This record gives sequence, C-alpha cells and structure tokens, in this order.
Amino acid sequence: MVATIFPVPDAALAAPEATDPPSVGIERARHLSVLRDLEESESYSRVLFHATQTGLLIADVRTECILEVNPAAAEILGTDAEAMYGRSAAMCGMGPALEAMRGGAPRLDRHECLLARADGSPVPVILSAVTLKVRDRDVVVLSFVDISGISAVQEQLRLSHAHLEDAMTRLQAQREAVIQSEKMASIGQLAAGVAHEINNPIGYVTSNLATISEYTDLLRTLLFLYRDLAGMDPDDPRRDTVIDELTEVLAEEDLDYVLGDLDAVLKESVEGTTRVADIVQNLKSFARDDSLKKVPHDLNDGVDAMIRMVWNELKYSCKVEKDFSDLPPVLCHAGQINQVIMNILVNAAHAMAPDGGTITIRTQAHEHDVEIAISDTGCGMPPETKQRIFEPFFTTKAVGKGTGLGLSISHGIVLDHGGRIEVDTEPGAGSTFHVFLPIAGDDDGDLG
Repeated sequence: MVATIFPVPDAALAAPEATDPPSVGIERARHLSVLRDLEESESYSRVLFHATQTGLLIADVRTECILEVNPAAAEILGTDAEAMYGRSAAMCGMGPALEAMRGGAPRLDRHECLLARADGSPVPVILSAVTLKVRDRDVVVLSFVDISGISAVQEQLRLSHAHLEDAMTRLQAQREAVIQSEKMASIGQLAAGVAHEINNPIGYVTSNLATISEYTDLLRTLLFLYRDLAGMDPDDPRRDTVIDELTEVLAEEDLDYVLGDLDAVLKESVEGTTRVADIVQNLKSFARDDSLKKVPHDLNDGVDAMIRMVWNELKYSCKVEKDFSDLPPVLCHAGQINQVIMNILVNAAHAMAPDGGTITIRTQAHEHDVEIAISDTGCGMPPETKQRIFEPFFTTKAVGKGTGLGLSISHGIVLDHGGRIEVDTEPGAGSTFHVFLPIAGDDDGDLG
C-alpha cells in the first residue's frame, strides 16, 4: 500500500522562477525531482509510519482486525508489534472508536480515553481516528499519545491545589482569630475608660435610688395617715391626733419640692441606665465575631457608636467635631468596620497627647463609594513613618503602649471589603485618614 503521510508542501514543488539565475533554476529542478520521487516512495511512508513517536494503528473497520501497528503504539500498549498483528483492536480498548467509525463518523479528533495494556492495566491517551477506503475495504487509522505523565502532573496539581485551598482556609481562620484577638486587646486597653464611663451613670443612679427611697418613706407615711383619716368617723376622737401628725409632717417636709424632684431623679436614673445599656451594647457590637455574611450598615451610626466607645480616651483632651452627610448603606461586617474607626480615633487621640487638639470626622457619599475622613491636629508623620504604618507590628508608641497591629488589621479589613485607606499627613500639621468603602450593591462579596 503506497500512502503519502506527509505530502511535500506546494511551495517546495513550485517551478523555478523565470528571474532566477540558471544555476539556481537547475538546483531547484533537481530538488523538485527528488521530493517528488520521495513522496511517491512507499519506503518513505513506511519509514515515517514506524519512526514517529505517536502511536499509529491501522485496523479493519468491519472485523476490527489489526492490520498494521508501529513501535510507538506497541510500546504504549506494553507489547511488541508482532504480537498485535491479527488481534482485535477492541481488545486494546479501541472498541468505542471503531463503533463510531462503523456508525458513519468520518473521523474522531482528540478524544481522551483509556486503552488497555497487554497486562490489563489502563493507560490514558488522547486518541484520534480517520477512515480510509483501501481497495474494497474500509480501514481506520488510529493515532494516540500516552498522557499518563500529563495525568500524573494534573493529579499532582489537583493535590497541590487542594493543599493550597486548605492552607488558605486555615490562614483565613487564623487571620480572623488575630482580628478578634486585636479587638480584645483594644477592649483591654480601653477597659479602665469603659469602667469609668459605666461607673459615672451607675454612681448617680445609686445615689438617686437612695433619694427615691427617702421620698418613698415620706410618701408612704403620708399615705398611711390619709388612709387612717379617711377611714374614721367625723366624731372619732383620734381624728385630731391624725390631723396633727399630718400637719407636722407637711410642715417638716416640702411636699411640692419632693414631688418635683422625684420626677427629675427618676428621669436622671432612666438616662443613667440607658447610658450603661448603650455602653454595653457598643461593647457587644464591637467585640462580636462577625465573620458571617455582610449586611447593609449605616456608617454614621457606626462612627457615633465608636465615639461613645472611646469617649473616655477623648473627652479630657480632645474636641470632637462631626460633619455627617446622608449616606447610603454600605455592605460590610459592621463590627470589623467599627474596629477600623475605633483604631483611627484612638491613634488620633494619641497623636495629640498630651496637649490635646481637635478631631474632625466627616462622612460623604461619592458615585460608587462612601468616605469617612478622620482628621487630627496632632504631630503628623514624616514620609518614612507614613510608608510603614500599615506594616504588621510597626508602631511608634512606647513598649507596652501598642501592639503595632491596629492599622495593619484595619488596612486588611478595608481591602477585604473592596475599599481602600488613604493617608494625608505632614510633620507638625496633623494627619487625615480617608476610608473608602463601596456602596451596598457595588460589592456583594463575603469574607468568609
């Protein structure tokens, strides 16, 4: 059977150009003659058939009998070529391809499948097939390449990817634990101030309760006397005694003052307990682990809550000015964003210590995001410090005064929310931290 496996390119068979020199034309004609002879040579085709590193197998479409096989195919199938002649190609796992050819498919391109080696073990290959008409027989030429090495690499990549995903999951869990630990450290640093903020309202509530107890005793005495008086007959000789006692009590006590002060004391006590409840709620909101789904949040409410949270750090040395705009909701983990705001507020207060100054907080909405700008009139930062403020464990505070994680974690939180932090600062002229967060609907991602 004579077949041209690799036809000579048309360009190589082109006739000599009329403009070529005579010597070039003669050489090209000689080259053309050799190529044509080689193309028509059966030995040339057989050399290519047996030399190629792609497995090639020729089989009868109807009987599935193997007619020809090259060494590469025999090696892939774990046997030798002589042992394969006359065998059924289906025994090698090529039955589905032959069935497709018998069904009228003219060719099969780059089909990934498993063939069977001589020892019965599977070998993954990429297989192609094409049918030819040779005399009165339909034959199929099957070519295949062993991809077991590629499959091993793919499996290794799959395992590596699984290990990487596991490592990322553990890293995310550790990161969330660090964020939570930094929250607890912040609460620890603020504990004295928070305790003081709670003690103040508790103190005057306690004092007010003592006053209310005295007023209650007075009102109880009066009520008992009026009850006794109301139950006596007009001629009862005890009426004069009860009336004298009432007169004496009313003379000693300013009942109008007591009744008026009682309202004020009760109102003040309610305000005190509400203040304590707000502080506790702020603490709970700040300390909670909110690694669940993001929810819409009003940043103005968050800023107000964090001002109350750190008020003891601010009130004695800082003046706080607010310039809030109406804001659309931001899709976020509220506790984490509150942590960012708290860290910046505390850093602003420390930057102005011990002389104090003014913290100005502005909020405004842009087309796609919301901005919180927190400015202080503190010492500012030189360029070399500004470049490092978001590095983990970098701090300019004295030993024991800071972990060096506050701004680093804040930066990571904002990035995880699809936002950014920008800093304007100059030595001696204070600093402004700009926090930008996408408006709800612009970023639907989750942390974890």
